[in-house]
Parts: sequence; C-alpha cells; structure tokens
Amino acid sequence: MNATLRHMDRTQWQAAAVRFLDYNYRQMWDFGVACAERVGAVSEHVAVEQDGEIVGLADVRIKRIPGLGTGIAYVNGGPLVRQGDDRDPGRLSLCLKALIEEYADDRGMVLRVMAPIDGGSWNEGQKAVFAEAGFAPSEATKPYRTFLLDIDRTPEEIRKSMAQKWRNGLNQSEKRGLAVRAGTDPALFREFCDLFSRFIERKQFEVDLTPPFYLDVHERASESDRFLVTLVDLDGVVVAGHVASLLGDTSVYLLGASSDEGLKAKATYLLQWQAIQAARERGLKWYDLGGIDPEANPGVYHFKSGLGGQDVTAPGPLEYAATGVRGTVVHWSERAYRWLKSAKQTLA
Repeated sequence: MNATLRHMDRTQWQAAAVRFLDYNYRQMWDFGVACAERVGAVSEHVAVEQDGEIVGLADVRIKRIPGLGTGIAYVNGGPLVRQGDDRDPGRLSLCLKALIEEYADDRGMVLRVMAPIDGGSWNEGQKAVFAEAGFAPSEATKPYRTFLLDIDRTPEEIRKSMAQKWRNGLNQSEKRGLAVRAGTDPALFREFCDLFSRFIERKQFEVDLTPPFYLDVHERASESDRFLVTLVDLDGVVVAGHVASLLGDTSVYLLGASSDEGLKAKATYLLQWQAIQAARERGLKWYDLGGIDPEANPGVYHFKSGLGGQDVTAPGPLEYAATGVRGTVVHWSERAYRWLKSAKQTLA
C-alpha cells in the first residue's frame, strides 16, 4: 500500500516529532516557521502515513516564484524517519516517494533536501535511498560538514579521546574558579546576546542567523524544544557563552561567544565540556560541533578537532526537479537572483 501525506497542526507535529531519533532543531515547528517568514516562504508540516502509522515527518518550506506557477519545496534537516531499526530505509523511501508526488509531480516544484546527519552507518545508508528515489546533488548551498563526537561513553573515555592540548585547556579551565549557569530561561539568552554583540564587534564578522533570531525562536518554542543556554562567569562577569539544541539523539552546538578574559581563562573549553555533560544526562548519543570549514576558518576547525570527533558530511543538498520547463525555470531564476545579489554587494 502506498503512503499518504497529511498536513499537521502544531500540537500534532510536536507530539509526533519526539518519536524520531533524527528530530533536530531545523525541523522544530517554530524554527521552520521563523526561517520561512524571513524569506517570504510558507512552512508546511506534513506527516507521511502508511496503514494508519506515521512513518515520517517533514517541515517543507515553500518558496514560490511570482508569476511562474512554480518554486522550491525545501526540507531542511528532514524528513524525520529514524527509529533505529531495520525499517529506517523503508520509511525514508516511502517519505521521499510521497514528497515527490506532492511537491514535484503535482505542484511542479523543485524538491530540495538537506538530510539530517548521523554518526553511525545511517549517514551513508540514506544516501543510497535518495539516489534510488531519483535525487541528484545540488549546488544551491554548501554541504554540511561537521565533527560528531560519540558521547555514549563514560566521561573518562570521552576525555581520554581528546587531543592532549585540548585536555590541558580543559584542565586549566576547571582550576580557574569559573562559575557556570545553565538553563532555558530567556533571560539567560538575552545575556548571551549582549555578550555575542560585543564578541562580533571585536572580531569583525557577521552571521546569517543571529542570536536575536534564535532568541525569537526560543521564546516561541515549547519548553521541551527550547535551546540550552550556558554562561560562564568570572568574578561575577559573563565571559563566555554557549547555545545548544538537545533534540532526538544528538546535541548541536549553535552559537558561542567569549570575551578576552574568557579566552585567557580557557572558558570555551569548560563550556564545551558542560554541553557534553548536559547532553549525556539527557541520554543523547552524539554531540554535533556545529559545522567546520578548515579552509575558511582554520582556527575554529583546529579547536573543534581537538575533541576527537569524527569528520562527517551530511547527505545533501539533494534535489528532485519537476519535469519539463518548470524545473529549468526554477534553476534559471536562482542563478539570476544570485547574480543580482552578488552585483549589489560588489557595488555597495
């Protein structure tokens, strides 16, 4: 029997999402809606069902091209299918077929997917399912590459797998008398935003999704979906901060900042260790260090590599294009948009 696609409301979505091990912040109801709003898209939350059973979920962002009757259906961090048994490939196959039928065949859109990452064999296994369904690599965005640290071990085993220099930094931070505060209270997040503002002013860089954006999502979200904010104080002053998502079986490092005093006190080492401990206490299996780019940001790459995680790249971006002229129109429109954006930046 073929799978069917059903639209869900917020309550239904949140009740179903927690069943999946690959549930992640990119598939949070409030994150998807906020991301859609900022680009003039619409977020559709759908369940794929077979014989009355939900086999998968997908938050699909619909971005239409005005006047052309087509656009992009984007699934970021989904579809959610993983339950850790031998039916995972079958569930993914059913979901992809249902999404193709709805968004590519019936609506004539380009279906684009950035799949969730996994530290086990599933990360490679799902690539074969996508290929069999007719998906091809896309150049629309960069692949997501990160370090995944196995935290389903004792603290002693995790520390032993770290590079010696990283262990030394952690040991030094633990001797500095740093005070740690952690929780989901938005007030903590606002303190982090203040620290981050000073941090980027000093470092002279920009981020696409800013701390105020994440704070807005955080305040909208249910308590179980909220981010964990961890701050480190030195002599009563915040010197470093960390924001993480703890959903499914993986914690994700989203944002970090420190002052010069925090750097001297090795506070960032303590923050990472605290994040690992918080994830372990919730029974999570992996810690995603939030992306790496050894060429563009070698310093961050070197720091993250010291924790001893595995270098992993998530499947995607992958896409299934609508047949005929509509898929060609979407790709032409995207190229034109990128060219115009680049031209404006050059003239600025």
